[in-house]
Amino acid sequence: MTTAFPNNYVMTNMPPADGFDTVGKGRKLTADVVIVGSGPGGAVASKLLAEAGLRVVVLEMGPKTTRFRPNYPHTARYHMQENGAMVARGSSFIPIAAGKGLGGGTLINSALSFRAPNYVLEKWSAILEDEDWGPEEMNLIYDEISQFIGVGITRKEIAGKNNEICVKGIKELGYDGGYAPRSTPGCGGCGICYFGCPTGGKASMNRNFLPMAVEAGATIQAETKVVEVLTENNRAIGVRGIAYNPDTLERGGEVVVHAEKVILAAGAIGTPKLLWSCGLAAKMGTRVGEGLQIHPGSTLIGRHDSKVEMWKGATQGAYFHPPNMPGVLPHTFSAPPEACLAAGGFVGKSFQKGLALLPYLCGMLVMVSDKGHGSVRAFSDGRANIKYDFHPEDVQRIKDGLVAVAKVLFAGGAKDLRAPIHGIGIINDPQQLANQLTTRTIKDFTLYAAHPMGSCAMSLDPATGVVNPNGESHHINNLYISDASIFPSSLGVNPQLSTMAVSAQIARRLLIS
Repeated sequence: MTTAFPNNYVMTNMPPADGFDTVGKGRKLTADVVIVGSGPGGAVASKLLAEAGLRVVVLEMGPKTTRFRPNYPHTARYHMQENGAMVARGSSFIPIAAGKGLGGGTLINSALSFRAPNYVLEKWSAILEDEDWGPEEMNLIYDEISQFIGVGITRKEIAGKNNEICVKGIKELGYDGGYAPRSTPGCGGCGICYFGCPTGGKASMNRNFLPMAVEAGATIQAETKVVEVLTENNRAIGVRGIAYNPDTLERGGEVVVHAEKVILAAGAIGTPKLLWSCGLAAKMGTRVGEGLQIHPGSTLIGRHDSKVEMWKGATQGAYFHPPNMPGVLPHTFSAPPEACLAAGGFVGKSFQKGLALLPYLCGMLVMVSDKGHGSVRAFSDGRANIKYDFHPEDVQRIKDGLVAVAKVLFAGGAKDLRAPIHGIGIINDPQQLANQLTTRTIKDFTLYAAHPMGSCAMSLDPATGVVNPNGESHHINNLYISDASIFPSSLGVNPQLSTMAVSAQIARRLLIS
């Protein structure tokens, strides 16, 4: 079975959504389905269910209109959960990014659109004893969604110098990789995807699935923080939220939606956080918020003889698979000047030197499909309480991945590599980096993660997961989850496209249930 999408990508403008100003003293709605979250999970479900004739209401915490400016504090305030300040504690402190607004994380990601590797899908199919979650069926859905949102290989003319350097190194070494697949059919290479797309060239959810859901009759209520999942006789019957002004943070009235079915699509942090903060997690077994995986990673910065200007060109426009390192995925990144300086260690006394070198810096990051274990709970004020402990094998794979990145950067013409890792000096040879990394522990690394997943995993056994292979809670009837939190294992690639494909599966199964 497959889903139905148009045969070419859709890029349109988001119609007006309701927000704080429309709520007044409160608002009550009824629906067949209420969806919490409008990122890749919620957006896909909203389109498919609305077009099937169901009355759909989507609730979104972020602003009803995009608030993009090319600076991080502004983006963090309006389009990142908890103002971009979520941190996992445990083996090390790790910042974890998650988006908000109509489109969720697709508003501020790099639009990398990798498919889950077949060996991952084969594992999912075996865990769930269901061939629909295997490569044959899932790749059909990947095909349709990829065509629908315009996934294509990054074009050389808009890639930028940093990607060009890395692709040269990849080809010199004969590695599997090159320019990366991205859902950016109108990309101009301006390099600020992380702040939002100023040209409309990125196929974020506010440019395709959400407008089509509204056209099919869905209602979208933004600027509303859902605080409770309503239940009755062990059955989900709706949700309750509080409207707020995204500029002043003034609280508004309650938004209550009664629905036959509830879909949580707030992401692998937001979904378990909501379930814990509203007290429902205790009724849903022992696995809510457990099993969090995050694709942790680090980076290398080098110097090139020619001007690079890393902040220009397609964000994350190149990648490669290091030989004999499954689950290790290095790829490029674009970063604003201040981030380039920090990543290169040009702070304090070396700041002026960094300014002089800034236009010549190039770099690449590495992320791993982790075996570590994390958890998500909620603090008393509703913020996410995130913990994460590294598996020793993941630490070594980050090290090995960085050495592979060093080889690519040197082969592409880079010199004088630097790493944001305590005790690592200027690197002039990959083996030198390998030697210096030998004694480094995870606490020496500057880490980052933007791919939380697996915190409410699908399973056959309620003792090992939160939802069944249809996405429905093992313990609460008519409560579904449709986001990256239900992945049965770590993905190993950027999760945007897989979240859409998983959501399509869940929506299709809901329609025939």
